[in-house]
Amino acid sequence: MILLILGISFLKSTAVDNDFANAVHGDGSVFVQIDGDVRHPGVYSFDHEPGVHEVIIKAEGPASLSNAKKMTYGPLPSGTKITVSGDKDAYAYSCSEMSSFNRITLGLPVSINREAEEGLTAVPGIGQQLAAEIVREREKRGGFKSLEELKTVSGIGQKKYKTILEYVTL
Repeated sequence: MILLILGISFLKSTAVDNDFANAVHGDGSVFVQIDGDVRHPGVYSFDHEPGVHEVIIKAEGPASLSNAKKMTYGPLPSGTKITVSGDKDAYAYSCSEMSSFNRITLGLPVSINREAEEGLTAVPGIGQQLAAEIVREREKRGGFKSLEELKTVSGIGQKKYKTILEYVTL
């Protein structure tokens, strides 16, 4: 009997928590991640490129926002990560890029010119050794000018190139 009650209690809490534990909140095609001092950190989707204020409000950020005028910080492109710190009186935020794992999971490409070696390993078909080769070639060239140049990296033939092409961008 106790196990049944515990099981039901667990299922109820899981169902409630899943609304904010799932990776994505919303149904748009622009994805922005938020964490830090917000009630509901996670990834939110929008049907437009939102401003910072809109994302913070959606994640129920610091109380100071409820009395603030709507601020217009430029639109955030898909794949942006916002980290908020603050309290009821003031807040600050910083913007960066989502991790490559999150980007790949959401169907967003990873930049071969900006991503670190570790991040490149999130791309299907790229292991540690190949990621190191890509970074070496990128540094040697001063960055890739086209995705076709990946074919010159040792370990990337036509088949491998086709495998990783849908996951990468310049």
